[in-house]
Amino acid sequence: MITKKSSHIKSFTKVILIVISIIIFGASAYGSFVYIKADQAVKQQKLAEKVERDKELALKAIADAKEAKRKEPVIITLPGAKLITALVGDYLLADSIWAIVSKTHPISIDYIPAGIKIPAVATRTDKSTDERSARSDIETPLVNMFTDANTDGNQLMIGSGYRSAALQTIYFNSLANSIGQEAANQSVARPGESEHQTGLAVDITTVSRNCYLDECFAETSDGQWLANNSYKYGFILRYPKGKEDITGYRYEPWHFRYVGIDLATALYESNLTLDEAWSYLETADATLRTNGAI
Repeated sequence: MITKKSSHIKSFTKVILIVISIIIFGASAYGSFVYIKADQAVKQQKLAEKVERDKELALKAIADAKEAKRKEPVIITLPGAKLITALVGDYLLADSIWAIVSKTHPISIDYIPAGIKIPAVATRTDKSTDERSARSDIETPLVNMFTDANTDGNQLMIGSGYRSAALQTIYFNSLANSIGQEAANQSVARPGESEHQTGLAVDITTVSRNCYLDECFAETSDGQWLANNSYKYGFILRYPKGKEDITGYRYEPWHFRYVGIDLATALYESNLTLDEAWSYLETADATLRTNGAI
């Protein structure tokens, strides 16, 4: 016979077991909930990290593409000439060896090139130190050209190199006072319109000064050698015969301008003046800017 006390104990035990089961189930459920939440947090963290990595990779890919575009060479094709790679730089700056200085493309009269010096070649000693000078970075090409010309039996000399705007004013006014400004401007540039102000142009003559600043210089051995070989050293005959309407100046077989070997060779092969090639250079300049190279 079961006593009331035993019945109560059994009932209490059952309740205890139920409570313990509920606690265990609750704890298990809570543990599962916490685990699920933690797992979701880990997954979210990993997803966020992946998104960040993908973003960084995408930005790097864009940056790499821009850098590759920036470094991509721009090719210039002048008619009848071999392809050349565009010089990276602002051609509108007077410092550029590809800068055009003319009646339609003047530079500031305040411009003074950096690093002018008397090159280690023959120069007119009766001229000022400045006028016997040129930009220091074209000294080596000048020396190489003069040396090779001498080897071939010629004796070249710089008759006039760098000229400040002030000196150019003196030269221009002196001639203009004699023959008028319009006529003078066919032979002498106005200040700000002379390549001599850049330090990249030189008037070349012979040591004997035979046919000095005269068209007959073209008939001398020295003049012919320069016309046929100067491009190999980066110089161009800037004002050729038959191109007076294009350059704005009369034929000057003694005036040579440094533009670098690549462009000088292309101009020689195409028979174009720097003025005629300028549109090609402008196109290259625009492409370089679009690519972020400038």
